[in-house]
Amino acid sequence: MKKCLLIFIIFVVSCSSQNQSPFYFYDDSLGEIPELFFEYGSKDSSLSLPDSKEVFHYENGIFCVYSLPISLYKLELGAKFRICSKLDEESSNRWKTGFSLLKNLKSEYPTFLESGKGWNLSFKTFAKWKEKRREMVPVLEWKEQVFSTGLVTYQSFAIPHPIFLQKSNTECEVVYRSYSLSVSENQTPTIVFEFPCPNVEKILDLVLSQNQSWISSCEIDSPNISEIFRHSESDYVRYLEWENTKDKVICPYAETLEREKEGVTITFQSEDFRKRSRVMLPHGILLLSDHPKFQGINISKQFLSQLGTQETIRFGESILYDNSFDFKQGGEYFAKQWRTTSCRDQKNLWESEESFCGNPGIPNYLEQNAETNPIPQCNPSQIRLTEFYPGNESVPNFPLPAYFEFRNEGTSCDLSSLNWILNGDVYPFSAKEEILKQNGIFLFTRELWLGWNLLERKKPFYIPKQVFQIPPFSIQNRKTEESFSFQFDPNRYHLLRKGNQNRFSIVVQEKEFPHPRITSDSKLLSFGFQLSPGVHESNQIQLIGSSLLEFAQNPNPFLDFGFFEGEEGIGSFQSSEKKDYFYWKQSGRKMETFGYEPNQCNGENIYHLPSGFFGESFKSLLYTDKDTSNNHLTVWNDSLLKEKSYDGSRSLHPEITPILFSSSMVSSIPCPGLWRSPGSEKTASLEIVKLKDQAGYLANSALGNLGSIFFGNQRQKLAISVIPLFSLQFNLDVTNVLFGHPEEQMYSYFTHPNLIKPVGFLEKKGPIQIEAIYPNPFLSQNEWVYVCNRSGNTEDLSLYLIEDETSTDDLVSYQSRFPNEIPIGKNGKGFITNDTVLPPSSCAWIVDPDGKDWYLPIFHSESDRLITVVTTQTIGNGISSGEFLQLRKKSNGVSILISSFGHKESPSNFHKTVSTGEYIWLKTNAEGTTPDDFEVYREEN
Repeated sequence: MKKCLLIFIIFVVSCSSQNQSPFYFYDDSLGEIPELFFEYGSKDSSLSLPDSKEVFHYENGIFCVYSLPISLYKLELGAKFRICSKLDEESSNRWKTGFSLLKNLKSEYPTFLESGKGWNLSFKTFAKWKEKRREMVPVLEWKEQVFSTGLVTYQSFAIPHPIFLQKSNTECEVVYRSYSLSVSENQTPTIVFEFPCPNVEKILDLVLSQNQSWISSCEIDSPNISEIFRHSESDYVRYLEWENTKDKVICPYAETLEREKEGVTITFQSEDFRKRSRVMLPHGILLLSDHPKFQGINISKQFLSQLGTQETIRFGESILYDNSFDFKQGGEYFAKQWRTTSCRDQKNLWESEESFCGNPGIPNYLEQNAETNPIPQCNPSQIRLTEFYPGNESVPNFPLPAYFEFRNEGTSCDLSSLNWILNGDVYPFSAKEEILKQNGIFLFTRELWLGWNLLERKKPFYIPKQVFQIPPFSIQNRKTEESFSFQFDPNRYHLLRKGNQNRFSIVVQEKEFPHPRITSDSKLLSFGFQLSPGVHESNQIQLIGSSLLEFAQNPNPFLDFGFFEGEEGIGSFQSSEKKDYFYWKQSGRKMETFGYEPNQCNGENIYHLPSGFFGESFKSLLYTDKDTSNNHLTVWNDSLLKEKSYDGSRSLHPEITPILFSSSMVSSIPCPGLWRSPGSEKTASLEIVKLKDQAGYLANSALGNLGSIFFGNQRQKLAISVIPLFSLQFNLDVTNVLFGHPEEQMYSYFTHPNLIKPVGFLEKKGPIQIEAIYPNPFLSQNEWVYVCNRSGNTEDLSLYLIEDETSTDDLVSYQSRFPNEIPIGKNGKGFITNDTVLPPSSCAWIVDPDGKDWYLPIFHSESDRLITVVTTQTIGNGISSGEFLQLRKKSNGVSILISSFGHKESPSNFHKTVSTGEYIWLKTNAEGTTPDDFEVYREEN
């Protein structure tokens, strides 16, 4: 009779779904004695039941208890059952009350006991049931998917089914346990249902037959990773979950799991794993855990101990390349999931008092009934960043937490549908429903802002102590994996750290700026912090101008900018790398200092600049001039910086063109040996330049009656005066200067208390000029000096002398010393060797008498004269790199200065050194009075 009844039920259920019957029908044999209906291998889609989390349902006088929550029972393809009985409404209410006790988390439990003919329902703890269980030896037991005979049942969902016991041939027992994780296993609420046994042999036959069918037709394949979790403080403890993502049955052929970390491999295998993983139903789940309540495949704690770190786990051909993940984020716990949905809408089974987002044993994409959630899920595109603060947590007095502040620019929505991805790390927004209203504000914080009543979530994100930009991140839809990226201008820097504290946040409107004062939180502002956590107001950004007052590149580099004292707003400057730096200028301050970190040389209350700002690329600054509101560009090069800073000992003050820079005259008290004045009054050196495009000279300050000016050279000097022109421009009065040699090279000489060292200028050149020198050829005897006649008259070089720093030699034609030689250059070209007379615009090579086959640059001509020295005291004795060279002319018994390399007799002399194989060539239209007037070239082999 029971065999016919089972067949009849399946038929009626199949038909009733066509007419959308509110419930299923049984024949008249279903009475008040409960009956068990076992199903295996088919989804019971004909049951028109609500999408309920309950395991019981009462309708039309029929009360059924299901082996799974009803919403999952309808989807389960594997082993499942229901126990049904006819009940009146009063009895059904008592049964509902009894089974509702499975959700009771109180430490004391009420009594529940119902009984009838051949059946009994009772409530107890799991420990009490186990104690009674030890007193008997059942005929058959089914738990954790395995019958005591060894026969395995397979399930779509890796969730525990009730324990089934056949206590005798006629008496059976089913043990329902609570899905609560907040109580221990022994204290777990339990309902024990004793009733007459069904035809157990038929059940076993059905399982065996269906297993054979699945195994014979399954596809050999490996499942995909679907969820992992590990945290000892959580009720969920540890688990590893795999999913068959296909619409067909698969048979994983791997009998082991492998975990590899840092070159060490750990293998897991067990008989339970071999049995229960042999078949995976379509979209079925395989759960491995050491948590006894999950009743998954038991696996060692050691194997799961590194989940959420860099490791590899293999299941057949399926590989999990795991990486860093924080399972605990603030007071919430999150599983790492694949193919998932929002935390709020995700269908789940287990209950806990903690905030947890995950659903071990159930496919992640399954959702609860959407009709119960009138507030939609948030989309990434409707969330906007409004403020970022890097935190001040390292400062004991003001340990303000870092935060990212967001605003909802769409309609009200649930944030638990989103992931926040920063530096590759995933942070779900919320483990439970969190409604963010339109224009509402939400924060991610490193630590909670206690007492501020903010809508916030604590997240373990990493932010360095000092940052200058908002780090890029993305917001991801957990369900669709659609991402909205937040990228910020990589060339836009914000100077947030002043002194040793991060005093400013970055507000985000159309662009990002340091937080203005006017919209800052008043309490924080009173302590010097400009930020507004949890409040976002539109800011009117006031951009202000500045003036570069002083800077030093090394050592202890810094910048000083000056301002109008009563003005406040956002200042900025741009480096030579086209990077913009923004900062807040407070009203009442006339000057701000910028450097790497506070120190005794630069002071304490300075703005921090990024590491490397003052590196080799630091060659210019562009800023808005406070006086003109125009862009002002200050540019320099290494040689100018080295010259004006006196090898880094003095800071520089920008000056008008063509002066460019002056040097600090303030001796640093905290840093002896340096001259600088960061953050304080400036005193600049006197600088004088000779104007090129017009007659006269220009100074950066008035000369006054101090100092003196001379005209001449080391042979003779005469004191002269100046003729004021206008402002700081003047000329020299040389009307009474008379020397007996009009060809002689002359200089001006300036001395003054505000000059760091005397200054001089080339005032008059001689007819012959030194234009190139090769002091260090690969063959030392092949050095040369190249001279040209730049006058309008013919000059005879036999009347000339060449002089280095120690000796002087007369010049003669090459042939006069070597009459039988026909010298040529390395390029095969020759010279005029028997003549010392240079017509206008012609040139000559003065060479070492021991040289030959000279390397000659492209400006060599065969009409050039080849000249050598009478002895070997100067060029014949070797020219040192950087050595002064002077060309003199014999006139009326004296030698007068005609040309000079390095301008030994000028107060502004210099040395120009080169490496072996390099030669120096005067630039076109240059006077040769500075090292920069010469190009350095290398011999071409």
